[in-house]
Amino acid sequence: MIRTEIRQTLRLAIPVVSTQLGGIAMGVTDTIMVGKLGPGPLSAVAIGNSISFTALVACFGALLALDPMVSQAFGAKRYKDCGKALDHAVLLAVLLSIPTMILLSQALPLLRLLRQTPELSYAAAEYIHAILYGVLPFLLFTVMRQFLQGISRPRTAMTIVILANGLNIFANWVLIYGNLGSPAMGATGAAWATTLCRFAMFLGLLLWLITRPSLKRYSIHLWPRPIEPRLLARMASVGFPVGLQYGMEIGVFASTSVMMGWLGTIQLAGHQIALTLVSTTFMVPLGLSSTAAVRVGQALGNGDVSGARRAALVAYVLGMLFLILAASCFFLIPERLIRIYTSDTDLIAMGATLLSIGAIFQLSDGTQTIAIGALRGAADTRMSMIVAFVAYWLIGLPLGWALAFPLGLGATGLWWGLTTGLTLVGLILAIRFHRLVRPENSHRLQALG
Repeated sequence: MIRTEIRQTLRLAIPVVSTQLGGIAMGVTDTIMVGKLGPGPLSAVAIGNSISFTALVACFGALLALDPMVSQAFGAKRYKDCGKALDHAVLLAVLLSIPTMILLSQALPLLRLLRQTPELSYAAAEYIHAILYGVLPFLLFTVMRQFLQGISRPRTAMTIVILANGLNIFANWVLIYGNLGSPAMGATGAAWATTLCRFAMFLGLLLWLITRPSLKRYSIHLWPRPIEPRLLARMASVGFPVGLQYGMEIGVFASTSVMMGWLGTIQLAGHQIALTLVSTTFMVPLGLSSTAAVRVGQALGNGDVSGARRAALVAYVLGMLFLILAASCFFLIPERLIRIYTSDTDLIAMGATLLSIGAIFQLSDGTQTIAIGALRGAADTRMSMIVAFVAYWLIGLPLGWALAFPLGLGATGLWWGLTTGLTLVGLILAIRFHRLVRPENSHRLQALG
């Protein structure tokens, strides 16, 4: 049984992880290509990404209600309910995009409020202004991708993301440096390239989705006709806690980036490089988190609680094996990894110091996200939100601030605070899944049936 689960998990996880890696690869490419312009533009990307991605991830998390709704319906062979969930998620994506774009349009006063320097504030605000036009296509691509994962068909999204990376490199080359007659836009050019790629990804997946005869049994309309308020409310009740939890997690990272800006440009740029490396390897456990959500949801939809526990265990073990390897690299060769992004000696020293802490940070971050995914498959999302709030905002971030400023540890203190919060979330939610997903609780685990 375990061998079968490993095989099925890998069949789903490999394209899901590849899609996640393809998504982060765009950010890595932006960091490398903008990094050649120096610490100033790289800092603008760091702050701009932190603020824009916090808002986007909160929306993205809310749309992850599709994971349990589609996967449980698929496991129970209720195929039209899968399509209905997708249709309502499209409406939810449109509704979420409106306040998000309004919020991002006010980036400049927000950056001033956060005490960033005038030069950095203007550069980051221009970056965010270019990013906000890609909000809706990003969210629509997300719901279509999550739907396909829920029915165990993730390969098309993977292919589109890989192709989009090629487009991103070309668009960056044109817009950042001013090739082919384009003005040299620097960091803002990277943002416009990202927006262009998000439109291309959305349109590519939409075209595939509406032309596949094999998907007809799901009765997909991509707009709810008529709208079912109870279904939309159920999706919101499952998804909004996930969105808040994701928003709180990314918000902690964004707050850390802001505090890094208080310490100086070198600290902020070094933080951005180290965080980019950690975020890249994090895509593997994040993909396993999505896989765990789907596999757990499909098993529960089929009434197989033991299968759900087995799916979570396999995701944990596979994730830990990878994380140990990644952590070893961060601890043993941090300078070599940082040199991929910059030749500045001060940046290399700063980034390498943080990346050594990232070895522990990586283990904590990976285990907590797999736990969150396993619980999401069981439609248990509120506890993750509560635990995230306490661990990140009441413990991790205040501890990081205290270590960085009153105790004088600087940038490393902020990273130790992050590591503490992530570790607490991982431990508590792993225990939560173990206690919740048991045969005697099977009646509670069919709430979406």
